[in-house]
Amino acid sequence: QLVLISGLSGSGKSVALNVMEDSGHYVVDNLPSALLPQLVTHLRGAGYQRIAVAVDVRSGSSIAALPRQVEALRAMVGDVRFLFLDARDETLIARFSETRRSHPLADERVTLAEAIAKERETLERVAELGHRVDTSDLPSNALRAWVKDFIRLDATSGLTLLFESFGFKHGVPLDADFVFDVRCLPNPHYEKQLAPLTGRDAPVDTF
Repeated sequence: QLVLISGLSGSGKSVALNVMEDSGHYVVDNLPSALLPQLVTHLRGAGYQRIAVAVDVRSGSSIAALPRQVEALRAMVGDVRFLFLDARDETLIARFSETRRSHPLADERVTLAEAIAKERETLERVAELGHRVDTSDLPSNALRAWVKDFIRLDATSGLTLLFESFGFKHGVPLDADFVFDVRCLPNPHYEKQLAPLTGRDAPVDTF
């Protein structure tokens, strides 16, 4: 699965990429579109089955070649998804003000509003390549849930359970959410024939 993410700066691309990374995708941010075929070929050869790449206006003039690159990628990869994130100008300006980050196209001669307008014009053709989502009124949690639906994550894929055995004399594991004290149970370690074995051995399991 190859998921391509583009959109306006401040529209939530970082949130979407974090969802991809948490779901097991190999994530690449800010890749020039001309390098997409080489990246996909390399990662597939390395055994990666799920890849997510963000391509946006930070790539400069190479973004103009993205529509052509997407067509080539659809011939290479069976499952290619394109997600374009958008938001209203006033929302983007408010987000940049809250985070105090600078827009990639803004400088001492270009205001934030002008930079957003220029970026919107530059990405006009790119926005037509896939699913376009307006994140203006979407909280981060709602956007994360929507992205999970978009890449069709299994309902259980967001939950990881780790069972860890420990000795109290070494202290309780710092990352434990639940601790069960089983010191009241018979301990196979004190059985002579079981002492050298571990919990992965059938005799200890039976005991």
